Amino acid sequence: RKNDVSFINADLGWVVSGAGEVHRTTNGGTDWEVMLSSDSTFFRSVVFANKDLGFIGNLGPDEYGGPTITDPTLIYRTTNGGTDWTPISNIAGETGRGVCGMFALDSLNIYGAGRVRGPAFFIKTTDGGDSWISKNMSSFAAGLVDVHFFSQDSGIAVGLSNSNHSQSTGVILFTSDGGENWTEKYSSSREGEWCWKIAFPSRGTGYISLQRNVGSPVNFIKT
Repeated sequence: RKNDVSFINADLGWVVSGAGEVHRTTNGGTDWEVMLSSDSTFFRSVVFANKDLGFIGNLGPDEYGGPTITDPTLIYRTTNGGTDWTPISNIAGETGRGVCGMFALDSLNIYGAGRVRGPAFFIKTTDGGDSWISKNMSSFAAGLVDVHFFSQDSGIAVGLSNSNHSQSTGVILFTSDGGENWTEKYSSSREGEWCWKIAFPSRGTGYISLQRNVGSPVNFIKT
């Protein structure tokens, strides 16, 4: 299963999979090469700030991957375009168990959130990944799936209200102080769904997909 993709231009991009593989293309997806492979890791998210600096989020144990997924590392970093990857260990604060979504504002400010069945947490770096700050978000959501920032101060995180997905509603949270404080901006009206991925084609217009495993219709949210 291919879980996430990050392109920095029309030719250069990376894809990560739950099978523990990282692929890179240099010709717009015509050809791909394996840059990293790990049988014990469920790669969930990927983001590149530029052609050299990139980050991968690991879903972590006890989720979809079964008993072979044992890697507890939250984030891996590369500084040479994906040739080599280093696990991130310098994290201050209470950490979660997996990173479902990541966003790069620039080469210094990178954000992450997780995970789809909880626990909910937010993580960020302001120095390009040398050090990280993590925040427990369980008072706002049961789990977080994606994150998007408009500036170093303002951003949103989305996820779910209940780790039992059949009883969950979608949740959108907003921060105006870099993730120190959060407020709920939206809760979806139907049970059995949760917010999934964020896309803002412009500053004013954005979309968030809602996932549900049972029932229809499947909706999305627009601002």
